[in-house]
Amino acid sequence: MFTLKNISVTVGGRSLVKNINLVAKTNEITGLIGKSGSGKSTLFRLALGLLDPADGYLWSGSLLWKDTTLPNRKHPKLQPVFQDPFGSFSHLGTMGELLLEPIRIKNHFFLKETTKRNERNRIATFCDRFELEKDLLNKTKQELSGGQLQRFAILRALLSEPEYLLLDEPVTALDVLVQKKIAEELKQINQTEKLGMFIVSHDLGFLSYMCDQIFVLDGGEIVEFGKPKEILSNPKSELLKTLKEARDHSFGGAVSSSESSN
Repeated sequence: MFTLKNISVTVGGRSLVKNINLVAKTNEITGLIGKSGSGKSTLFRLALGLLDPADGYLWSGSLLWKDTTLPNRKHPKLQPVFQDPFGSFSHLGTMGELLLEPIRIKNHFFLKETTKRNERNRIATFCDRFELEKDLLNKTKQELSGGQLQRFAILRALLSEPEYLLLDEPVTALDVLVQKKIAEELKQINQTEKLGMFIVSHDLGFLSYMCDQIFVLDGGEIVEFGKPKEILSNPKSELLKTLKEARDHSFGGAVSSSESSN
C-alpha cells in the first residue's frame, strides 16, 4: 500500500494541505484530482522528498510504502514521471546516453562494457514496446517532440525497475492523439506487469479512463473518493459536480481522447 496518513503541510504559516488520509493499493492505478492550487503538486513533491524545510515547508503525518515509513528523500522503488518532458532530461548528451543514467546510479557510476551492452539491449527492447524508433536514441532532447520525450521519460522510470510509479500531469502538455497513446501504454503496463501508479491530474476524463479509484482534493482537503463510475454517477462534492459538468459540456459535449477510447 502507498499510504498518506494525517498529512498536513504549511509554508510560511500558510496551510497547503490539511489532514490528508489516502490509501492506494499496490497494483492499482489511483488518481488525485483537483483544481490548480488545491495541493496536488504539494503532495506529489512530498512523496518524492522534494519539500525542503529551507524553503519554509513544514509537514506532519506519515508517508508509508508497504507499511514502511518513506525516508525524507527519493525512494528508489518509487519512480516519478513529471509533467514537463523537456525538463526531465539534460540538454547534454543523446537519449541513448541519458537512458543509461539509472544503471549508472545503481552501479555507482562505473559500468563495465558488458553491463553497458546489456542495458542498451534492454533499452532497445523498451523502444520497440513504446513504438520509439531506435535512431531516436542518437538524438538530443532538442530534436524530439514532447510525446517522444514523455514516452522516453516513462521508459527511463521503468529501467529503474520500480515497484510504483508517481505521475504528475503526465499528458497535460501533449496533443490529444499522443495523450491517447500514452494513456493506453500506461494502462497496459499496469495490467500486464501489475505495476501500480499514482496519478495527479486535473483531467477528469483521463483519470476516469485510467484509474481504479479517484480521490478529489479541494482546498487542501480530500472531499470524496471512490471508484470512477460510482463517484461520477453520484458526485457529492461541489468540485466534482463542477468538473463533471464541465467535462460533459465542454466543446459541445466532447470528452478527452483517453476517456473516449474506453
